[in-house]
Parts: sequence; structure tokens; C-alpha cells
Amino acid sequence: MVNARVIIEGLRSGIPYRETGEAMTIGRQENLKSLESLMDIVAQGKRPPLWGQVIRAQYGEGKTHLMHALASMAWDSDWVVSMVSVSKESPLDRLEQLYPKLVMNALCPGSNQSGLDEIVLEAIQGPHLLAESRDVTLSPRTRAILDNLARRNAGTEALLADLHGQFMSLADLKRIHRENFPKPLKIATTRIHDEILSYLILIDWLVVRAGYRGWLLLMDEVELMGKFGRGSRARSYVNIGRFLQGIGERTLSVWAVAGNFQNDVIIQRDDLERAPQWLESRKLEAASAPLARLALEELSAARPLSRPSTTQIRELVTRVYELHQEAYNWDPPVPSDRFYEVVGQNVGTMDARLRIWIRLAISILDLWLQHGVEALVVHAGALKDVDLSEEVDRDTDEAELIARRPLFE
Repeated sequence: MVNARVIIEGLRSGIPYRETGEAMTIGRQENLKSLESLMDIVAQGKRPPLWGQVIRAQYGEGKTHLMHALASMAWDSDWVVSMVSVSKESPLDRLEQLYPKLVMNALCPGSNQSGLDEIVLEAIQGPHLLAESRDVTLSPRTRAILDNLARRNAGTEALLADLHGQFMSLADLKRIHRENFPKPLKIATTRIHDEILSYLILIDWLVVRAGYRGWLLLMDEVELMGKFGRGSRARSYVNIGRFLQGIGERTLSVWAVAGNFQNDVIIQRDDLERAPQWLESRKLEAASAPLARLALEELSAARPLSRPSTTQIRELVTRVYELHQEAYNWDPPVPSDRFYEVVGQNVGTMDARLRIWIRLAISILDLWLQHGVEALVVHAGALKDVDLSEEVDRDTDEAELIARRPLFE
């Protein structure tokens, strides 16, 4: 009953808990199998052509629920999972801001405590840690972080905080090093921006050393990068390309993007050509243009999720009925085999998206539970795509705005 209530409340509020994704993902076996095969390849130490995949679907067609189902499958396969939604606080164009979200949201199989502490403390146990780490390509800073963690002496708490994105100053790192080692730490000052890839490689290695098969990054609402200006979008494509090209030995990524992103952003703003050109026009970023092209190719080539069939919608509506019945221990006034028709009569359009069917089914059951069958006055309208209007770029005055559209009609 507890899980059933969690699922219904998640569906009602629009928050797709892990239990919700597991219970409500129907007809997506092809997507699950595809990622499972990729995970098996990487876990065997092989290098795939692409270290991730793109999921594209219209709003309300189950992208986020599928992401949670992918997370559940990964946990069952002994992978660490991080799920992050793109936002101003988690921007794709600035890895130094995205990195803390990824590591703070890292969740181990069977654990309810997110973050890296459990992973790191397990990984640094046992002999030969530093010897084995010499095969890992780390920067002097991240090498010093690992060396000092391995001592399990001074500064462990500060070092763990640093790995979580609360980056310490070089002076503090040198002070901790002096307490742990007889020789002073002599490394050059660097920007955190330039260290993030090395941090990601270190976490990738620690995850495997802790006994897990790999690290899966699930990036949701990627379409919100469409609100960035051209320069920020170009850098976002570069970072997507970095992950798809491969970071570390066991890190995979899945990118969920709305169906209208391809037309409203990639095509209408000519990003396939103009984003790489923008990078090539800047001396320090020209070399990253191929990564942007890789990301743009994958975002453009991604097949949209198929619309659920009538049979699948009926199955999902029936599942909502059964979970609601279990969650609140009651008997709805209409049997489950007729409930689909009741919901269909109140849907404004028969091509309504999956989210409309599910939310409407819950609303009807809620009204019946609270006020009886006579209280039913529910109607669902069309679900519109989110506005992907462009914000003013931090690096250029150009802002090619597209028409704003309401989310709901």
C-alpha cells in the first residue's frame, strides 16, 4: 500500500519517483534493452562507438518516466546513477556548475543516501590504491586529492567536500598535503573550469574501484538549453559531445530532449552549421567544434519515442485504477474493464498525450473517492510544448527569438 500511494502521489504531483517509473513504464522495452546492451559492453571493459544515447519525445509522452525506469534497471545491474535536470543551476555550458549536481545526486544501488561519501570511502580501502591509480590520467590537482585521501589522515572531510564540488583553494590543499606528507606540494594554480574533466575521470575510477560496474548519468529536460544564446548553446553541444565521446572507462550518459527541440532550435536557428562556426571563430574553443558536431548529429538523428498504442494506454489507465484502489483501500464505482471508457469520454481530444490520460484518470478517481460518482465534472484539454525562446547570450548580443507558446492551453 505504501508504494502504491507513493506512485499515485508522484503521478498526481508530476514528480516521477523511482517507484513511479518502475510501475508506469509500458511499451518501452526496446529503449531499456538498448541501454542494457550498452551497459554490458562498457562493464566488460570494451569501448563502444558512442558512450551514451539520446531520447527524444513530445511533452507528456513519458520521457522522464522512462529515465526513471532506466535508473532502476541500472541499479539492478549494480551501477551508480546520477539524474539531473538541466536548469539555470545545472547549465550544460558550464561543467563546473553541472559537476556538483552530478556528484551530489549520485545514488548507489540499494542506498537512500546520495553523494560520493560511500563510494569514496569504499574505494580507498585496501592495498595498492595509489599504484593502481597511476594508470589513470589525472591532473596534478586531482592526483593530489587522491593521494591525500589515500592517507586517511588529515583533511579527509575537506577532501570529500572538494570532490562534491565545494572546491578548496590551492593553499588549503597544500596545507593538508603538508600534514599528510613530509614534502611540500608543488603544483601550478589552475582554474576549476579546466579541472572538471579530470574530476569526472577520477570519480569514474573510484566508482569502479568501489565495486560498481559503472556510472550512469541521466540528463533530463535537455531542451531547456534552447533558451540559451548561441554561444552558450554551442558550449552545451560541446559538453554533450564530450560525454558521448567518452569520459573515463565506465561512464555512460542518456540525454532526454523534447520533440520540438530539433525543429525550434537545431533547424530554425541553423545550429548544425552556426554553432560549430561560432566555436571555430574563437581561438581557444576552435578545437572543440568536432564535439559540438557529434552532439548535434546525435540530437538530430534521435528517433522520437513512439506514441503509445490504444492497448498500451488502456493498460496504463487500468494500472492507475489498480494502484489508486490499493493506495486508498477502496472500491471505485466502475469496474476496471470499463474505467478506460470513462476516462476517454472526458478527454478533449483522442490524440491526447499520455500525461493527459494519466492525470485525468487520477482526477476522476480522486473525485469519486472524495465526493462520489455524481461529482464527476472533469475535462482535459491539449498539452502544448514548452517555450524554447532564447535568452540573451552571455557572450553575444544576438538573440534570435522564436514565438513564445504557452505550456497549457
